[in-house]
Amino acid sequence: MAIAECKISFEIDYTSSVPVTNTAATVSYGIQGSGNSTVMNNVNPDSMVSLPVLQAPGDYDLTVKLSAGGVDATKTSSFTIGNCSSCKEPKINSVQVQNNGQIVMDYLVDPTDLDTPEYQIATDPDFKDIIQLKIDFDYTQIENVFMNNGNFTFLKDLYIRARKHCSYKSTGTSGVSGWSNVVRFTSGRWVPQKAPYTFDAYCVSGKFEDPITTEAKICLAGPVLLKTIHLNTVTPQVGSFIYLMDGNTLALPPNLNSFDIGGASSGFNERGIKWVRFANDNGYKIYDVEKNGQIIGVSSFYNCNT
Repeated sequence: MAIAECKISFEIDYTSSVPVTNTAATVSYGIQGSGNSTVMNNVNPDSMVSLPVLQAPGDYDLTVKLSAGGVDATKTSSFTIGNCSSCKEPKINSVQVQNNGQIVMDYLVDPTDLDTPEYQIATDPDFKDIIQLKIDFDYTQIENVFMNNGNFTFLKDLYIRARKHCSYKSTGTSGVSGWSNVVRFTSGRWVPQKAPYTFDAYCVSGKFEDPITTEAKICLAGPVLLKTIHLNTVTPQVGSFIYLMDGNTLALPPNLNSFDIGGASSGFNERGIKWVRFANDNGYKIYDVEKNGQIIGVSSFYNCNT
């Protein structure tokens, strides 16, 4: 029996004086004690049998049944699946350092069985001198590295890596992936921000009567209404303040001249942001915004789910 990346394959070793056809061979498998089995019918008993990829770790029962000439023969065996495919190590695509020194990591983590990501930053490629780490947070592909606890010396070569912590609800077990690829980057001069959390969001100004039926259609994807903003909270929520890209300037008149590009994206520098929809935060939600840049609630009149 061969095991590779949670794949099981095997050959059926049998002797019969009567031919066994595909319609007379079945395979069933399931986690021991679960009471749930998956049955594969019409198995070719003379070829390699491959089970579908199995994500849940545990001990499995495997039963093969052959029928020929009115006689049934059944054989049961077992195999074990470890934390082989669902706790795969992440991949870091890139690391960028913004003008204010903010470190931004673009990385991919398989969401299957994900409990939390983890990343570490060190001054050496062997990670003997770790100056920053983070664990127990929600995964987003674009991660703004938490800066305030780190010792980020200006123009210092640094190294970053990530891994995945897994939780298997079906078995009550957990696991940890290997480390991702290591990426080297050079630190910038860190300027603390009032609002360090970056988001892509669709914004409509108070110039328009509503964000749905007017020229400014907030539910449509596209570049016209899409802005890069900062919040002073980790996630969008009631009470959050919206800031410009520098993370220190509130997004209110007369600081919104760069938002006014014409057409549906106009009126910001005079009327302020009235509604905002975050691209990665349950994208159907539309938030109401005060002229001072504060989110005051989820709109009770408008959403993008209708």
